Amino acid sequence: MTAPIDVSLLTTLEGWNREASRRLAAPDLADCAPKGTQVGLLDPRLMYHGDMLPVITPALRRGLLDARRLLRKSLFSTLGRSTDLVLDGDRGTGKSTMLIQIGRGFQALIEQYFGPDPNRIPVVFITVPPERESNLHWSLPFAEFLALNHTLNPQDRTRRTVDMTEPVAHVMKQAGTRLVLVDGINRVQDNEIRAAFDYFEALQDRTNVTFIYCGTGAREIVHEARYDKRRKNLPDVVKGKTYFSDLPVLWAGVIPYGDDWHSVVQAFEEDLRLYDHKPGTLVKLSRYLHQRTGGYIASLNDLICQAAQEAIETATASAPEAITKQLLDDIRIGRGDSR
Repeated sequence: MTAPIDVSLLTTLEGWNREASRRLAAPDLADCAPKGTQVGLLDPRLMYHGDMLPVITPALRRGLLDARRLLRKSLFSTLGRSTDLVLDGDRGTGKSTMLIQIGRGFQALIEQYFGPDPNRIPVVFITVPPERESNLHWSLPFAEFLALNHTLNPQDRTRRTVDMTEPVAHVMKQAGTRLVLVDGINRVQDNEIRAAFDYFEALQDRTNVTFIYCGTGAREIVHEARYDKRRKNLPDVVKGKTYFSDLPVLWAGVIPYGDDWHSVVQAFEEDLRLYDHKPGTLVKLSRYLHQRTGGYIASLNDLICQAAQEAIETATASAPEAITKQLLDDIRIGRGDSR
C-alpha cells in the first residue's frame, strides 16, 4: 500500500529514509475488504487511491536517466565542484515527484554497490526556508534534516544558535553525503539569489556534493546566480555571451495528446484497485481526459484518484465500483471543469 507523500516529512533524515526504502506497490484486492464492505477513511484502498503509484511519464523517464548518468560520474570525481542539475517546469507537471524519485534511485544505487551502512547519509532533502537573510537561516534546514540541535535551549525553539554551516558540513562529509535535493527554489526572491547560491557553493566546496535545484523558473534563477552576477568580472572576450544554461536542465512538461499520453492513462488504469472497473475504460476516454486536464499530470492524478475514491465509497448493488465518464464529469479539479 502507498499513501500520499507529505513533502514536509522528507525534510528529516528519518522521514527521508522511510520514503527512500518504501516499497511502491498497489494493494492486492485479495488482501482488502471484500466487495460490498462499508469502508472507512483509513481503508487501505481508499488511502492508496489518494495518490497511487508514480506514473512513468516521458519527462520522468528522461530525468531519471540524465540524473543517474551525472550522479554516477560525480561519485568518482575528485577535482573541482560537482556538476549540479536544474529541474524546471510549470506547476502541476510533476517536478517534486521527479526530484523525489531521483533521490530514491540514487540512494538505492549507493546501497546496492556499497552495501548498507547506518552511518551513511547519501541524500539530504531540504525545502527553501521561510527566512533567507543570512547563512544562519540557510543552515537551519540542513541542521534539522541531520537532527543537529540548533537551539540554545531545546525546550525553547525560538532561541537559535549561530550559523550551523560548519557542523552541517562536518556531518555531511563524515556521512558520505553526495546529493542535496533543494525543492521550492522558486521561492528565492531576486534580491536573495546571490546570497543563497554563495551559501550553496560554500557548502559544496566543503563537501563535494551535487545539488539539484527544483522549482518553476529554476533555470533562470540558477542561470542568474551562476552567470549574470559574475558578468562584470568576466574577461572581455566572454562578456556578452549568453547561454541557455551552463548546467543540465531536466524539464517536466505538459504531456501532448498522443502515444505518450495514452501510455500514461493506461498506466493509471492498470494501477487502479477497483472491484468492478472494466479495463480499457479510461484508455477509451483518453481524449476526454486530456481535454479535462490539459495534459498536466497533477490534474490527471487528482481527477482519477478522486473518482476512484468516490467509486469505492459510493458503490452499491446498483452502482458498481468503477470509474465512469459520468463520475469524472462530476469531479472538480480546476482545469477543464464545466461551470
